Amino acid sequence: MGSEEVEKDKKSKSTLCRSIAQAAFSHVGLCLIVIIYCVIGGFLFELLEKENEVAACMESRDEYNDMENETLFSLLDVVLTNPLNSPAADAQLLGVFETFRNNSLSIGYDGKWCEGYGKTDGPMHEWNFAGGLFFSMTVITTIGYGHIAPKTIWGRLLCISYAMLGIPFMLMFLANIGDVLADVFRYVYAKIICCGCMRNRKKHEEPAEVEDDVAEDGITVKRQKPPVHSPRGMNSTSPNGSEVKQRTSNIKPLGSADLAARAQMVKSTSSIEPLIIDDDSDDDDDEQQWEELSNVAVPLTVSLGIIGLYILGGAILFKYWEDWDMLQSSYFCFITLSTIGFGDVTPGRDFSDPTANARLVIGTIYSIFGMAILSMCFTLMQEEMTSKFRWFGQKLGVVEKEEEDALLDYDQDKKKTYNDSTQSEC
Repeated sequence: MGSEEVEKDKKSKSTLCRSIAQAAFSHVGLCLIVIIYCVIGGFLFELLEKENEVAACMESRDEYNDMENETLFSLLDVVLTNPLNSPAADAQLLGVFETFRNNSLSIGYDGKWCEGYGKTDGPMHEWNFAGGLFFSMTVITTIGYGHIAPKTIWGRLLCISYAMLGIPFMLMFLANIGDVLADVFRYVYAKIICCGCMRNRKKHEEPAEVEDDVAEDGITVKRQKPPVHSPRGMNSTSPNGSEVKQRTSNIKPLGSADLAARAQMVKSTSSIEPLIIDDDSDDDDDEQQWEELSNVAVPLTVSLGIIGLYILGGAILFKYWEDWDMLQSSYFCFITLSTIGFGDVTPGRDFSDPTANARLVIGTIYSIFGMAILSMCFTLMQEEMTSKFRWFGQKLGVVEKEEEDALLDYDQDKKKTYNDSTQSEC
């Protein structure tokens, strides 16, 4: 009993692990993994970089104050040692101001109130949850704007490990969701946009009726009804419209012994619960219809139009949020979705605006969903380009026809020959 229980526990654990792995690597599972991974990254980078941001601000402010005092002493020395409006004084003053300008730019202090971080009238943290979430998205999508980066040792080590684990997850998500969205869009394109152009062709022959047949073992099997003939002795009509006479035969009535035997057979078969076996013709038709719809070729112009509409929608959104012009907004959307990520134009940089965090979160959602749309369009464009180049190569004789294409051509030629012969006979 003990060994059997151990084996059962092992089987249950393996089954549980298998079901968890299947759920994790499904379409919804990968999407949830990417979202949760970005959220965890936002919290971790906020935790490691938020305090260092305040310390770096104070350090740069102290360095700026020292440089400012040194510049004032240099100006006093130039004024006291040289006569005013002399060429030597002007040259020395110009050199002092240029040195102050260059040092200020290298320090990067912009006059923030460092002690006011987290207060109502104080500056807003760059490394809050929204900033960390946006940075996590730029890492795993390989956009890498560069407008914000970790400064601490632990933050940089976390960034390396976070990217090594997150980038494969993101690539798997994009490949998976791209195929799914491509199949869904083909279905929508064929059923709605194409107005049902890929419907199943109507069968020329009517389907045979189905009736139930009870076998001797109590199993009910659905089978096709035979063609209905007219009663014997009556005239029936042939397919070409002519009447055909049939022979008649005498029907003998059943005796009492035959009736008793048949009644006993009915009682014995009725005691067994019949098992109904139905055909899967409807399921096969649905699968065939789905296969036909999934093979619909979406034109390149449609795929490019989807990308253009998504970029246009994002450009309008960021135009009103960030007070950018239309060209700058479109430029940001294209640079983001193409993962180029120069970083010269980024949303949510006005930290005095309380809605900056919301813009960062929505910018993250826009980028991830936009890359999924881009992956879908690239999948559709790749299939369309591959089919076009294959067709062109077959026409030139460079590429041989595949077996399915050859069989399809053979069936079409055979049907054409049969139709021609039928018309000639008629």
